[in-house]
Amino acid sequence: MSIAEDLRDEYESLDGLVAELTDDQWATLTPAEGWTIAHQIGHIVWTDRVSLLAATDPDEFAAQLAEAGQDPLGFVDAAAEAEAQRTPAELLADWRRTREQLLIALAAVEDGVKLPWFGPPMSAPSMMTARIMETWAHGLDVADALGVQRTPTDRIRNVAHIGV
Repeated sequence: MSIAEDLRDEYESLDGLVAELTDDQWATLTPAEGWTIAHQIGHIVWTDRVSLLAATDPDEFAAQLAEAGQDPLGFVDAAAEAEAQRTPAELLADWRRTREQLLIALAAVEDGVKLPWFGPPMSAPSMMTARIMETWAHGLDVADALGVQRTPTDRIRNVAHIGV
């Protein structure tokens, strides 16, 4: 399986946990202090959105990076909070659109091209791996909040490969 297929599968796995939740369930607190399920998905969609910018509009990404630099310790929480204020239906629809656009954009990045990021620049495969890691990790928080045991997969091997 390719990294892109693993990322798509990881997205779909988490989508399956949240797709049928009621609005009240989206407000369920997760193990991440102060974050609800809506915050978790909001964080993922925000990060997917800025990843898309990194792949398609480096100048706009640079503007986002500069804005984040104004609040380096709080911009992640602020973005999750802003996203969590949207209705669950809006949030889920936006996440589905954004992640599909991101998969297409990352597949179009030429080999050897490094994408700008909040840390060091990274290749498209590394960006996909980072998206797998975040989706998997935040998905665990969502699953824990719902009392659901997720079935382990080998998609995390992409993250383990970078760690090694």
